[in-house]
Amino acid sequence: MGTKLEKGTYGYLDRNRRYAWRKTILMLTIPILIFLAAWMIHGTRENVMTVVAVVGCLPGCNQMVRAILAGRYRSIDQGFQENVEAVRGNRLVLYENVFTSYERNYYVDCMVISGRTVAGYSSDQKLDPGKAAAHVRTMLKNSAYKQNVEILKDSQAFLKRVEQMALEEPEEVPFQGDDRYPGWTREEIIRHLLSAFSL
Repeated sequence: MGTKLEKGTYGYLDRNRRYAWRKTILMLTIPILIFLAAWMIHGTRENVMTVVAVVGCLPGCNQMVRAILAGRYRSIDQGFQENVEAVRGNRLVLYENVFTSYERNYYVDCMVISGRTVAGYSSDQKLDPGKAAAHVRTMLKNSAYKQNVEILKDSQAFLKRVEQMALEEPEEVPFQGDDRYPGWTREEIIRHLLSAFSL
């Protein structure tokens, strides 16, 4: 696995979790070292550098919240990823997605895009596939892209659906291009938007 953090790729969540904790440790170490150095120099904690160190900890604490959130999710099983790759053909794919809403987070292991269809699979036993699909549909609609979104909880049914999508010609969707994404196809834009919506 490479070290580049790119959303939507296999292994992203594990790499992101390690990166988030390393960044947290670094961001908290610097103010702590400043505090300890000032304490040793001045012989007391009551100096201006204590205030600097405390304020300097705020970004590190914010980063720690992100690291804790990133730690809740693990990358998908490599065997499942290989099965998806074997059947998806040239359809665009997005792995390891965590979509957030005010009510809850929706973890979707994999999404495949073909024309106006987005098919996803989630291994999260607590996920309501209807609500997750509606949330993704709404996010895309708010960005001016209407898609048919389905989230499945059966991995074999999902693989069959992806295989079917790979064999069929995608639905023709009128598309004039998007000034925000010059030269991109509609499916590439959908993939980019889904990636942007994910943690």
